[in-house]
Amino acid sequence: MRTSETGQLPFCRQPGLVICVSGPSGVGKGTVIAAARQRNSKLVHSISVTTRSPRAGETEGVSYYFRSKEEFDRLRAAGEILEYDEYCGHYYGTPLAPLRKMVESGQDVILDLTVPGSLATMRYFPDAISIFLLPPSIEELRRRLEERATEDKYTIERRMEQALDEIRRLSLFGYVIINDELNRAVNEILTIVAAERHRTTRMRGIEERILQHGG
Repeated sequence: MRTSETGQLPFCRQPGLVICVSGPSGVGKGTVIAAARQRNSKLVHSISVTTRSPRAGETEGVSYYFRSKEEFDRLRAAGEILEYDEYCGHYYGTPLAPLRKMVESGQDVILDLTVPGSLATMRYFPDAISIFLLPPSIEELRRRLEERATEDKYTIERRMEQALDEIRRLSLFGYVIINDELNRAVNEILTIVAAERHRTTRMRGIEERILQHGG
């Protein structure tokens, strides 16, 4: 039986996975996602659009697409934003066209989303994998926010209040991971992705295709 260079049957190509990662600000979503992508080169990251200003070290088109509120409103009105949310006075959104193109081409896309953003994406992609990232404790979450030193005390308090509301919605997600140690959190995400890739519901009809090419 002929196989591709990757060892996969050429007629078994699946659409890509949509992996929604949410959790409170400061929990380490960006760090965990970056580490997961380093470990699994097949994971691609959907770049979000935001109206907030770049932080130190952030790059246009790599960290985010930084846009004015007026430009963001234009994109949203044109139906070019899959989901969006306002967080501490700034808008964050996911461009729809590039995400759909990546999934249709078989790429597994991992997204850093707010809780409402994940829920909206799950409505559009019912088979999306949803992962909620938790801090080891509320005290540790506050420490991480303060250590980041990018926001004043008032903004940190707002983020802490938001975090409590978000954590109460954890049951809406399929998986939960406590980010107390980076390598362990990454291992757990990659294990979930590997298991989901082999769900029978994602490979419906594979047995007929195997039998038809049995010679």
